[in-house]
Order: sequence, then structure tokens, then C-alpha cells
Amino acid sequence: MELKLIPTDKNTFPLKGLLIKSASAVQWLKEIQSLQLALSDIQLYPIPDVVPNTIWGCLIISREKMSTNNIGRHELCQHVTDNLYIPERSTVFPMPSAAELEKLFVSGIYIVHPDFGWVELTEEVNLPDIITVSTAKPDLVTKPALSVYIPRTIRSFQIHSLPAEEVLKNLEEQTFPKHKALENKPLNLWEKMRLGFYKFIFANTPGSPQGGTSNSSASSASKLELFFQKLFKNDKQWNRVQQDFKDLEERNKKNIERLMDLLKKDPDLALQYAIPLSEGGVTRGGTTAQIDFARRWFDFSLFGNTTSGGSSGSIELGDHYYDLQRQYHATAEDLIKRKEYQKAAFVYMKLLKDYNKAAGTLEEGKHYQEAATIFLKHAGNKRKAAECYEKGNMTSDAIALYKELNENEKVGDLYMTLANKPQAHIYYEKVATDYKTRGQHVKASLVYRGKMENSPAAQSTLLDGWRMQKDAANCLQNYFAHIADIDELGKEINTLYQNEVASHNREVFLQALKHEYKKKHKLQDAIQEMAYEIIAMQIPVNRSIVSELKDFNPGNQELLKDTLRFKVNKRLKD
Repeated sequence: MELKLIPTDKNTFPLKGLLIKSASAVQWLKEIQSLQLALSDIQLYPIPDVVPNTIWGCLIISREKMSTNNIGRHELCQHVTDNLYIPERSTVFPMPSAAELEKLFVSGIYIVHPDFGWVELTEEVNLPDIITVSTAKPDLVTKPALSVYIPRTIRSFQIHSLPAEEVLKNLEEQTFPKHKALENKPLNLWEKMRLGFYKFIFANTPGSPQGGTSNSSASSASKLELFFQKLFKNDKQWNRVQQDFKDLEERNKKNIERLMDLLKKDPDLALQYAIPLSEGGVTRGGTTAQIDFARRWFDFSLFGNTTSGGSSGSIELGDHYYDLQRQYHATAEDLIKRKEYQKAAFVYMKLLKDYNKAAGTLEEGKHYQEAATIFLKHAGNKRKAAECYEKGNMTSDAIALYKELNENEKVGDLYMTLANKPQAHIYYEKVATDYKTRGQHVKASLVYRGKMENSPAAQSTLLDGWRMQKDAANCLQNYFAHIADIDELGKEINTLYQNEVASHNREVFLQALKHEYKKKHKLQDAIQEMAYEIIAMQIPVNRSIVSELKDFNPGNQELLKDTLRFKVNKRLKD
């Protein structure tokens, strides 16, 4: 009798076997582990392939029925008898009887499959014999360095400002570059002494190049004249002295003119030799001294010490004072147009002594820390300093100044930018309390609702304003406006009407009702009836209140006429 394996659409016998197609015992163990099969509950038989001395795979026999779930690419086997296994969804044809099966398959394990045919499996693999347990190696744990914490959400950002002294030092070192000395032949010491001597002579002698008219007595002038005649024996020498004086004066005057010209052509170089006005003995009038062209500003700092190459005493600029002042302003404006804000600030602060303009220029150039330092240390303007700190994200410094200025709302806003809600609410509460103290309950409610997100406190504040008659109409209208649920609004209007409306506040309550009536929601009829009652009760004390009826009956011309007649009749009776 020839037995054949034919496919079927269902399994006839229980599934207790599993085929793994692989010649590697290591792969068998991996699949057993993947399928979570216990080694104590299974038997494993290798299956030969059709080629001699090769392995097709293995048969795994389970003591329990195997689940069809999660078997992956493997194939289950039906348990026909204790000795015979066939693939799932197949049968043997013709199927022998039970007695014939017991006679045909007496010993061993038999399996039939289209890939390898009929096979008798005689040797079971003892899995513990083929498993080699490696010696456990000690774990070497390498601890990584602490990483930088990167938050998922950035709640605030601020810049920590430097101390004021360090800001000023940085400006000293970085504001302006250094330049070579200007080639110049200033008056030497002998020439300076000569010029001073000439000034003394010609300032006291009539007919001098100065055109001086001395107020000295005639006898003093005569003595000086006699002295000069003896000193300068002829006109030629006298003329030479006069010419020497003119030359020295001309050289002295040209330094100022040269400075102004250089300010126009090369401000960077000219500022090294600039003369600060009304600072360090540089004034109009007073004792005279030579205006030299020595370097006064070696580091061009806004706050550093100056190095003066001129002699001591004041410098008499005369009309050049205003010319130089105008040129400094023009130079600063030109530097601003060129976006050289620090250089322009140098001109305003060191040469013109205009601290506010210097700080404002730095603010315009977005040098906020430097601008704030000047506003605070030199101009005494805390508000502008706080604004600069705020613009530069130096929030902590801005908060400190706004606290001194009692700008509590601004302090609260800045704390919110730092995600510090508790501190922000402390200062918002101060703002709200201040508003309530001044009877501005609507503004206080806006702080509670908008800044602190505390609607109950806002509503309670509005009710207090209504009860205390502090801007009562606006308080009540805002109170009603923030009740979103119409049914709840109706209950609240009725509660207030029944419990809190009296002769002193009926008309205010009527104005709030008029505001709600215009919204045209389902409370219109109830509000209209309530308004009629209030108007009726107030007519004895205020007959003009009948005019309010038209707002609760828009478009009713007859009512308007009746209202007018009522008011006229009342007036005639009175």
C-alpha cells in the first residue's frame, strides 16, 4: 500500500510539533528562546536532508498542544499517533486504521514532509550537551561625564549685567582705537614765554597790534613807553617785535582752526586732540595759556583720565568757543549717521558734557548696558536706565530700578518674563490694591483678570465697587459682562435686584440693565419687566426717568409720545 501526503483545509489531529528549517543548532536555540519554549517541556530531533550528510532542520515536540500564535515563519505539525507527525493542514491518503498505524510505526519517531519525504527520527538531541555556558566576565562600567541640561521649554531669558565699574573699564579699553601723533610743530617753551610777554606789553600799550586802550594812568603808560624805547632802540627792532607777536598769535589761532578742519575731514584722528569745553580749565576768559596740539585723549575712553599736553591755566578761546561747540555737535551727528555710536557718545560726554545725549546715543546704537550705566551714574535718570536694562534683557537690573521707582506693574510684568509667577503676583496685588484705594475698581479687576488670571477676585472687586458706589455703573456692567452662562447671569441679576437694589442705587442698576437689554439674549423679557418696576418706583423722585422707557421699547413711537406728554403735564402741574 502506497501512502501519500495530501493538503486539506483544516487540521484533523492536535498540533504538538514544530519544524525549524535550519542546519545550525545555534539557530535552533535562538528560535526556541524567541518562541519562549522551556527546554524541560520539549524534545528535539534533527531531520536529515535529501543530500547525504546534510541537515534540513529539526522537529520540536511539545508535551502540550502548541499555540498557533507568534510562531513566525515556522511550520506546525499534527500529532497523528505517538510515533507519527505530519505537517499542519495535511493528511495521509489513504489513511490507515489505528491498528495499521500501530503496526507500521512501531518504534522511533516518524515524520513525512514534501521537502524530505518519509523520515524515521531515531536520535534525540540532548540540549544541555550542546550548550556551552561561557564564563561571565566582570562588567566594566564607564561613567559618562555630566552632560549639559537642555530644557524642552525655555520659559525665560535674561542677560546678567556687569558691575558698573567693569562696564566703564571696558569702554575705556574698547571705545576708540589709538592713532599716531599728528605731525605738528607746537610752540616751544621759549616761544610760549615770549608770547606771554608780548601779550603783557601790547595789552597795556596804546596803539599796539591788539588795539588795546589801557585804563592805566597816563603816568604808568609814560613809564612803560620810556621803558620800551630804551629796550627797543629803533623802529626796525620795534617792528620786528610786533611782527614776532603777530606770527605767534597766528600760529596759536591756526591750531583751533586746524582742529575744526580736522574734525570735518578725519574725526577719528581729530578727537585725539579735541579740547573739552568747560572742563579741566578750558573756559572762555580768564588767564591765557597756549593752545597746543598735543594729544589729550590717548585711549578715547568715555571715563578714563585725560592726558593734557598743554600748559596749566585756562585757555581763552574767544569766539572760537561757539565755533568749536557747533563743530562738536556736527561731528557727533555725522558719527551717528555712520552708526559709530560710541564715538558720538564720546563727543557728547567728554567734549560737550551732555550726559543724557551721550547715553541716548548709546541706547540708539543698542549699547544698552553702557547707556544704562551712564543714565544711572552720570545723568541720574533711573527710569531711562531701567528702560535700557529692559531692552537689553538685563531683567534683574531693570526689576531693581523699577522697584525703586515704585513701578509695581512693570516689576510684575518682568517677573512673568522670568517665569516667576509667585513674585509677579505679589507686585500685581500691590497694583490692584492701589487701584482699589483710589476707587478705580474696574482697573483693579483688569489686573486680577488679565495679569493674575484670577477671575473670582476680579468679579469680587467689581461687586465691591458697585456696593461702595465707586464708579458703580461701570463696575456692575463689567461684572455682568464676565458671566458667560446666560442662566447664571439671569440668576445673578435677579439676586442683586432682590437683595441689594435700593433707592440710592436703582438708577445705576437700571443703566446696567439697559446695557444687558441691548445684547438681545433670552433674558430680554425679564430685564424689561425689571426695568419697568424700577422706573415706576423712581418716578416720584425723578420724573424724567420715564425717558428711559424708550431704550427698553426701541421703535415704539407711541410710547415716546406718551412719555413726552407725561413730562410736559408734570411740568405744567408743577
